Amino acid sequence: MCGIAGLVCHADRCSEEDHTSLVRNMCDLQAHRGPDDDGIISLGNVCLGAVRLSIIDLTEAGHMPMSDESGDWWITYNGEIYNFQELREELVARGHAFRSRTDTEVALHAFKEWGEACLDRFVGMFAFAVYERGSGTVTLVRDRFGIKPLYFMRHEDHLVFASELKALTRVNNRLRLNKQSLLEWSLYRNVEVLSSETLLEDIHSVLPGHLVRIRQGKVTPRNYYFPPSQVDQREYERFARADPGSVVEDIEATLVQSTRDRLVSDVPLGTLCSGGLDSSLITAIAARHCNEITAFNVSIAGYPELDEKRYARAAAKALGIRLISYPLTGEVFLRKLPEIIYCCDLPLTHPNSVAYFLIAHVARRNGVIVLLSGEGADELFGGYRFRYRRHSVLLHVNRMLNLLPRKISRGIQMAAYSYAGMPATSLHFDSLLPQTVSFIDNWSRAEWRLQCEEAYAFVSSAHDRALLGTLLSDLDDFLTPLLRRLDRTSMATSIECRVPFLDHRLVQKAIQLPLSYRLGRRADKWVLQQIAAKYLPRGIAQREKVGFPLPLRDYLAPLAQTDLFDDGFCKQILGLRRTGIQELVGLWDKNIFAFFNLLALEIWGRLFFLDESLEHVTELVSGADPIDPEWEEFS
Repeated sequence: MCGIAGLVCHADRCSEEDHTSLVRNMCDLQAHRGPDDDGIISLGNVCLGAVRLSIIDLTEAGHMPMSDESGDWWITYNGEIYNFQELREELVARGHAFRSRTDTEVALHAFKEWGEACLDRFVGMFAFAVYERGSGTVTLVRDRFGIKPLYFMRHEDHLVFASELKALTRVNNRLRLNKQSLLEWSLYRNVEVLSSETLLEDIHSVLPGHLVRIRQGKVTPRNYYFPPSQVDQREYERFARADPGSVVEDIEATLVQSTRDRLVSDVPLGTLCSGGLDSSLITAIAARHCNEITAFNVSIAGYPELDEKRYARAAAKALGIRLISYPLTGEVFLRKLPEIIYCCDLPLTHPNSVAYFLIAHVARRNGVIVLLSGEGADELFGGYRFRYRRHSVLLHVNRMLNLLPRKISRGIQMAAYSYAGMPATSLHFDSLLPQTVSFIDNWSRAEWRLQCEEAYAFVSSAHDRALLGTLLSDLDDFLTPLLRRLDRTSMATSIECRVPFLDHRLVQKAIQLPLSYRLGRRADKWVLQQIAAKYLPRGIAQREKVGFPLPLRDYLAPLAQTDLFDDGFCKQILGLRRTGIQELVGLWDKNIFAFFNLLALEIWGRLFFLDESLEHVTELVSGADPIDPEWEEFS
């Protein structure tokens, strides 16, 4: 697990020193991703760099950038390929020689042997760049679900790339806000979904399941993994006919294999264990197959109704493993908020990102370098009641509303808009709003959901098709900011976080399951509940999804003041009126997430656009220095 950077030069006037200096600056800004080693190699018009977090083969043999024995193929690599040992054996049989025990070298030789087709063979999470001297081609690759990040942009006569957005912002010191993407962020709370555009003009993300080929100045993206194409009618019908017990056993065997694969490591491992079903199940399976493992948990200090520590403690006790819990307070939340926004490169959409960062830091201080997490389970198995159950109810409600006279159904609709605080009295507002929402992202999300729904065209029930399509679409939509949160907050503390539920073999089976196994009469995540019953106490195995709630109103109360935004990003760059800001701040406790979004945007803009120091912004937000002696002592 590492941070990577590099460039491809299309000019003749640059020197090797210019290239190495630029790539070194990008690597330095990502040093937290790889504190164990670093390297830069200049190869004519191509320069590659890496900072390394040593996980497998801790020796110097894992140094990057890495080449094959001929020096004609080079790689800079971030991630883990969990089936690298099997691939290595196959490559040895084909005549390849290896100088290390790393999966990095396996990825390089696999690309050399099979080309882009090797990506179909990889089990894991990865983002890397491969350079072939013979053709002069640089290929940027990102894993199927975008667990690991990769960005690129054109700058003068160069194409530059890096693991994190901040590395590219320091290359181009004339940042321009992408206002189209900002609208999407404001509406959906995520960007870099279905479009490579980011919040910054001219900086692009390699999309999940995509590669980008760079040759002779031409940039060619290609999609190598497309979730709707993975839906298989025969497999769906096989699961529909099968005995439920055999279905549970099939999913369990794949999940166990996925978790075991992610225990391959030469450094200590742990798990993130909130006390909920998903993380507790991963912890339980890992504990059965790993002699020493520690679970980590964030406790919401002073709020017993929100604190899940008791569930995490019960799970750890039943499994006979150690649990380390960190008590989060409002003071620490405000003190660390600007730092987490800086680490994430984007305005936060999930306030609990602060907790992820803190517990990863605690894990690192306790000697653990690899963590396993439960992300992905809710999207695969129907865990978001507020999203999937609500969608199901609304499908039925819409059908009934269509049976009512137009005036009555329209009155109900307008009343709902008015209650939500929308300008319902505007002329034709009710008919224009849906169009406006879709117009913001050029109908890309609407088209994506339709493609996912059409993948289940063989399902007779329109209701089931709609929900199955929503579940599938969330693998590229709803999941994206959650994976960004996981990567940035863990790597900011030099921790690698692995995601067993997003093994593509498990995903392949989950998306074929009939709706009743995921969101049906039995229960939400019914399949996982049946598996968990074999590993965990009943009270945890059958817990309903509660998310990771924080007492956000109490935490943010000290910031409910308009002067916090004076002479700041929202006014200077976005041109927001003080009156509008005053109105939103005045309603902060009624619209807490809207207020948090505005606050996160202001902090992000000050750090990245106004170039204010992290220390200054931290003092502005919390009235304190970002270094907290008590926090450092605890961790």
